Amino acid sequence: LRVPALPFSSQPKQQTATRGFLRVAEKQQQKGSSSRDVAVHAAAIETKGLFDRFDEYKEHSRAFRRTVYGPANWRKHRSTKRYFRALWTSVQSGVLRGLFLELALVAAFAGTVAGLSAAGIAHLTLPALPLTLTAPALGLLITFRTNSAYGRWWEARKIWGAVINKTRDLTRQAHWFRDTERARRFSALAVAFGFALNAHCLSGTTMDPKEHVEPFKTVDEKLESELKPLIGAENTATVLAAPHRPVEVCRLLTVELAGEGLTPQMEARVDENIATFSDFGGMCDRLQKTPMPLVYTRHTARFLCCWLAFVPSVLLGAGISTGGVVLGSLAIATLMLGIDELGIQIEEPFSVLPMDSYNGGLKALHEYAEFYPAPVPERPPVIEEKRTMYALP
Repeated sequence: LRVPALPFSSQPKQQTATRGFLRVAEKQQQKGSSSRDVAVHAAAIETKGLFDRFDEYKEHSRAFRRTVYGPANWRKHRSTKRYFRALWTSVQSGVLRGLFLELALVAAFAGTVAGLSAAGIAHLTLPALPLTLTAPALGLLITFRTNSAYGRWWEARKIWGAVINKTRDLTRQAHWFRDTERARRFSALAVAFGFALNAHCLSGTTMDPKEHVEPFKTVDEKLESELKPLIGAENTATVLAAPHRPVEVCRLLTVELAGEGLTPQMEARVDENIATFSDFGGMCDRLQKTPMPLVYTRHTARFLCCWLAFVPSVLLGAGISTGGVVLGSLAIATLMLGIDELGIQIEEPFSVLPMDSYNGGLKALHEYAEFYPAPVPERPPVIEEKRTMYALP
């Protein structure tokens, strides 16, 4: 079993966390849990408080949302069984597990309101009109936020699709080089750009967010292990020391291109692809550094919390029993909070996109390629035009 590498501040904490992980792993395996559940629950051990525990689960579960579909997956995706499968696996939903604390607070609040009314201490009943009037506005807020978050996710996916296409194009153009060693270095640098961009999008992350079951504690350590086999130790050290690693890879590509001496037409086409790489880095920076307006996110959260706080009183006013108030409040909160959580989870798209899978495919393409000296292009023979000069009379 491969487990998450957790950052520890002292040796006693490390020993305590290790023993705690073993206990959690044994319990999860005895229950028949999958390796995903074992890894996620074990990674959430080293926390400082109740809220931190659930935040750790949410962050670590993002590593298991990077799905790459094939023909078999699409067939299962559109199967008639999908409804029954979705209902049967509801208790395994990562979104619901991540919302456990919020839903527990909703249930406790609804139970308190219903209990006070049942005991005759306070009659906290309300008509349904206030929620009916405000529900469309809340629905518009949550829907707009979810749609905007999906737009950010889809834009990031299109950027990475373009990165893949340009990398393939540069790998093909490396066959124009007459120096085979330079061609291989150029192709490797083109592939290294994807790894560098991946790490750049996740810079500042203490724990590796891309594959928590791998033995890498930081993004830099993981990037170093990926680049060394591709571009060598010297270029790897240069890239790691650069303030903007994708731009540094573009600079190294430009150096290799300038040393080859291609024809002006060929060099212009290759340089255009390298310049596009720089554009992709800027696009990713824009998505990574610019969230949705924070006032919008905060107002939506406040509106949703206030709206859910009045749901138990409205259900009591409808004559529903105490148990029905708790269950009804839970069901409504699950739907509303779940939609808002979906938008939050995909607003930052890079840690949920399977970029490791994309880069692995590009690396395999580079390793498969065989480079031979490109033939010298034949130039058409120059035809000398003979002109007869006549003296003017």
